[in-house]
Amino acid sequence: MPTRNTFTWNSIVSTLLKLGFLDEAVRLFEAIPQPDQCSWNIMVAGFAQHDELQQALGYFAGMHKETFVDNEYSFGSGLSAFAGLKDLKMGTQLHALVFKCHYYVHVCMGSALVDMYSKCGVVDCALKVFDAMKERNIVSWNSLITCYEQNGPARKALDVLVRMMESSFKPDEVTLASVVSACATLEALKHGMEIHTHVVKSYKLRGDLILGNALVDMYAKCGKISEARRVFDRIPVRNVVSETSMLSGYAKVASFKYAKLIFTKMMERNVVSWNALIAGYTQNDENEEALKLFCMLKRESIFPTHYTFGNLLNACANLADLQVGRQAHAHALKHGFGFQFNEDQDTFVRNSLIDMYMKCASVEEGRQVFRSMVEKDVVSWNAMIVGCAQNGNGLEALALFKEMLVFEEKPDHVTMIGVLCACSHAGLVEEGRR
Repeated sequence: MPTRNTFTWNSIVSTLLKLGFLDEAVRLFEAIPQPDQCSWNIMVAGFAQHDELQQALGYFAGMHKETFVDNEYSFGSGLSAFAGLKDLKMGTQLHALVFKCHYYVHVCMGSALVDMYSKCGVVDCALKVFDAMKERNIVSWNSLITCYEQNGPARKALDVLVRMMESSFKPDEVTLASVVSACATLEALKHGMEIHTHVVKSYKLRGDLILGNALVDMYAKCGKISEARRVFDRIPVRNVVSETSMLSGYAKVASFKYAKLIFTKMMERNVVSWNALIAGYTQNDENEEALKLFCMLKRESIFPTHYTFGNLLNACANLADLQVGRQAHAHALKHGFGFQFNEDQDTFVRNSLIDMYMKCASVEEGRQVFRSMVEKDVVSWNAMIVGCAQNGNGLEALALFKEMLVFEEKPDHVTMIGVLCACSHAGLVEEGRR
């Protein structure tokens, strides 16, 4: 057998990683007599592509210990891993190193930085990197469009598409899928249909599952179920995303016969599928059915998310069933919600708890949840202000409103409705006029 050189070893390791044989790739990598920088880059990129991000970062750190000089490939692989982990601190440090080594001028590096900031939810930094790029490619444009589609404001995704086309770039399937998803968020049916027409004319829908799924979701969210079904039926090979989008569309318009039919026939059901049907029931005042479905979810050992508990608590609030609401609260605590392990998800669940307790006339329990919150948003304040007003505690509602202003939380129309309701209950006509 001929002697293998490092290039040959690298080729075999790369092939194993592409095929998903990660353990075999590790064993072979460890057998390479003298792995070079390319060997390490292959390992970082391979594990990042399979979403094995901690392992990818492990190899990235190992490469640095070998004192190799970083290049655009190692930086790109590292940024990909930090983006996947949403590790903004490490991603920012790597950005500084990229700048120091003058690799920021590379189009691939700029695109990777936009993607990293996008996945970390830092839209302003993503835009700054994009605007500073002297050269852009389709990946750069797609990264910024996806940034706005996923982080908002979704309207900006459509604006970037216009800029992109004015710069003589033609949208590809990734572009179109992101823009269609933005239209779904905005419920911008007209724009979505225009893009669909372009897709049909350019034959881009044939076999493209992601784009097909985006169109189904867009029509479903815009309430155009017949159109969603037509696109759904034309997707050659559907997956759980296609089926969940169609299920969610049926549930949204209270077509529960068809929603349950899709749900029962799904080859694979994940928690998003369960959440879609539970949400459909609560949004259409079928609260008892929502509670039954949650019990089924528990029996099938599906791990509920913050969104599951939000909908469950909404059902309890709609029924004004304090006993079941307390049980739901206990379930949420059991699954970790309420311990600040994830700030955004924790706030979402606690807001739902406040709303539930207030609608069940248990003001003290609602107050306890509110006061225990480390982070409060406008929804938290609104739930308390409206809840106190509706339960006849007008003066407390007004005191909360003043406290909200002290904390520099900007009121919205829901806040003002709660304040006016509080003034009415407290007989403070002049206060309400002010």
